[in-house]
Amino acid sequence: MPTYDEVIQRVIPEVEFHQNRYARGLAASVRPGCRWLDVGAGTSLHAGWIGLKAKDLADRAELLVGCDLAEEHLLQNSLLDSATVADATRLPFCDDSFDLVTANMVLEHLEEPENVFSEVARVLAPGGHFVFVTPNLHSPVVWAASLLLSKTVRKRLSQLLEGRVEEHIFHTFYRANSRSAIRKLCERVALRVEEIDTFNSYPFMRRFWPLTTIEAFWINAISRGPFKAFTTNLFGVLAKVDRRA
Repeated sequence: MPTYDEVIQRVIPEVEFHQNRYARGLAASVRPGCRWLDVGAGTSLHAGWIGLKAKDLADRAELLVGCDLAEEHLLQNSLLDSATVADATRLPFCDDSFDLVTANMVLEHLEEPENVFSEVARVLAPGGHFVFVTPNLHSPVVWAASLLLSKTVRKRLSQLLEGRVEEHIFHTFYRANSRSAIRKLCERVALRVEEIDTFNSYPFMRRFWPLTTIEAFWINAISRGPFKAFTTNLFGVLAKVDRRA
């Protein structure tokens, strides 16, 4: 009986875990001496093992602030210089406070994404960047789950199939989870798209190797060419537009 890692190595060795892709993106975006806000900070900056380690990234910043709705998670995040319990639709920071805002697997949980994007734009300094990784709603797996399953059922399936701990599973809305949705949001706020990349991450199915294998072959089939638009994740970089100029 093959393990999860063995299925990946045999079927999709070239596929990049979404947290590794995010870590590489952060390495290119976290500038020395920057002021950095991590929205939905949770317990860590990223869970990747390729690219700069989270501590090395944190050490680059002059200031690293985390905000989250779960205070107990923020208390476990030792890399933050400061933390606040806050709703991203009402960030408790002054205009132009940060050079970088990040969101690691957060956009799918936004019930009011336009308000959040507007707040991100407000707290970013001109020329600052918003960097994120999130599921891609155009992935058939993500689309089917969002359309056919209730939020409660999706939460239970995350526990069963992915082996995730309940305290780290939150309701999903998928209202900012496609290239088109993100571009439309940027048209309404002071942000512009610099990069939106679609890519495949590892299989969702972790506990049952036959399902893992089936999903891995599907991932392999759509990882290139025109089918890449249907891959599982989005990595994006948005820039603050200075409308005062």
